[in-house]
Amino acid sequence: MHWRQQVFRFSELPIPDGHWRPLALEPKAPLIRDDPRVCPAQVRGQMSWPSPPRALRVEHAHRIMDRDFPELPALTPVIAQMTAERNLSDAWERLALHMARLALAVREADQPLVSEQDIAQLPQLRGPMVEIFLRAGLLRRRPNRWHVALHSRASAISCEHCLSWSGTVAKLCSACKNWRRSSERGVCRRCHRTLPLSFGRCRRCRVVELEQTLADSPIPDQLWFGGDIDLYVNKTGRDLNTARDRQAQERRGELRYWPQHLIDPAQLELFPAPERDWKVIPNPGLLRISETGRAIVSELDQLARDQAWSSATRKKSLRTLRVLLAWLGTGSPILERDVVGVGDLSPHYNTVRVAGFLQTKGMLAFDSDAVGTHEASVRRWVDQAPAQFQADLHTWIAVLRGRGRRPSPPMRWGTIRGYALHVVSVLGTWEHLASLGEVTEQEVKTAAVNYSVFTSLRSMFRALRRERRIFRDPARNVHLTTPVRVPRPIPADRLKGLLNLAGGAKDRLALVLMAVYAVRPKQVAEILLDDLNRSTGRLRIRRPHRLDHVICLDEFALRLVKEWLAERHHRWPLSTNPYLIVSPLTALHIDRPAVGISNFKSLRDRIGINFTQLRQDRFLDEARE
Repeated sequence: MHWRQQVFRFSELPIPDGHWRPLALEPKAPLIRDDPRVCPAQVRGQMSWPSPPRALRVEHAHRIMDRDFPELPALTPVIAQMTAERNLSDAWERLALHMARLALAVREADQPLVSEQDIAQLPQLRGPMVEIFLRAGLLRRRPNRWHVALHSRASAISCEHCLSWSGTVAKLCSACKNWRRSSERGVCRRCHRTLPLSFGRCRRCRVVELEQTLADSPIPDQLWFGGDIDLYVNKTGRDLNTARDRQAQERRGELRYWPQHLIDPAQLELFPAPERDWKVIPNPGLLRISETGRAIVSELDQLARDQAWSSATRKKSLRTLRVLLAWLGTGSPILERDVVGVGDLSPHYNTVRVAGFLQTKGMLAFDSDAVGTHEASVRRWVDQAPAQFQADLHTWIAVLRGRGRRPSPPMRWGTIRGYALHVVSVLGTWEHLASLGEVTEQEVKTAAVNYSVFTSLRSMFRALRRERRIFRDPARNVHLTTPVRVPRPIPADRLKGLLNLAGGAKDRLALVLMAVYAVRPKQVAEILLDDLNRSTGRLRIRRPHRLDHVICLDEFALRLVKEWLAERHHRWPLSTNPYLIVSPLTALHIDRPAVGISNFKSLRDRIGINFTQLRQDRFLDEARE
């Protein structure tokens, strides 16, 4: 017996699904197939098992054996010829006749030829059938798709994650693939499957729950479509959340109302209104705004985009301006305290940017009794002092501000705030006294726990003595002995890599000016752009009541200056602030202020060294050299 017949007999074994079917194997390598020295078992190991039948069964061929096909007489000699050429068995010839009947049966009724797609549906002998029908002249070829007739396509399956049907053979639909990239796996709280989750739910459960909250939700269907035939706009389920938010905004728009005092737009202000309490307004975000107010809000929005405000700052500013214009209108200027009142509603409102914008448009009215934060703190602490001392405290503060019996330079409210804090803390221990005139030197020595407290008490008693509020100064003969601390240099290991911890160009430039050139943080904040001369590499440091100090910048410092100026122009191209160092708050402020020392707090925290220690270490290093 020929080895090909042996291979066919070996192939007549029960396949895993339990049916007995003779399978004709097609070798993958012709050289091995034609080599008689190759063992049949080795040849069978290199054979490819055909895919199991999908539409037709071998039993169907036996059922149509009595059916008469006009083309069958032309196929019978071709099958016999191929059997003889390839030295195949009689069983293969009978199987080929069965497959030929099946191919003729599945063709279209009005077609005399059999197409390759019909042969591809046969359970066995698909390759030989193509050659048989081609020799008989009964084959309808499909151009450029020869491989389709030889290899059957996989059946369409449902998505493993969302169970949708898209008519494809992919295990996951495109929507679930996108969902998997941005989600972490876990156990779904609804279906209890281990899948990529968002808010504790898989994509299928997320969409099902979200569509129930929509006002015009689609009619649920038993069949879940996916892929290109998905019923939803966004196939990830997140667009349903956006649709729900959009419908919530529409319902929110229906609830918007006009303030009763703005029903008539032509009505003017009859009398000055008292101070408003903005927290009692019901739902300030639901106020309607006029067309003129919308134009002003759009102008602020365009300004924020041109000046590259952050998204959070822009939204907070627009929200604040909408509330102000909706409640107060655009016919009269807006008081500064009203802007501050709206800004205090919640952290989602902004005050500084809105006040500056209204000031540029001439719509801001400054309060005559407006006070700063330092002045407000001083007044609050004076009110907390014992009642018998409050009149003396007001007199002392008036002297510090230059309003005493004799004129004097006014002191800044920030310095007065520090003095008042120390004095008020001491006055609490002198409540048994009727006035400050009863204070003795011993009590001043006991209260002066440090030099700062003693300086504040000495300033207060000098001012009261000059204003003739007291007869003698109890702090005049009091002297504190303070130890002189010798500065110590910073270890070299702490200074190593200090510049890499600074961060951006602004922090690195400030660190170089303070650590290398011994410039104070306050002086760094007050450097003007006009003080910098890049052509000569010189920088002028302004010092009040003293001569200006000029430093010569090296090549590295000039490169840092160039990087910072480029970054500043890129971030705030419309900034007119005259100072070299600016922040997101001062760059576009209408008053063009300088940054505070607190602006370098993050730099100090990152490097872990105080700026005063850096300056002292620079002096010690220069003295040692």
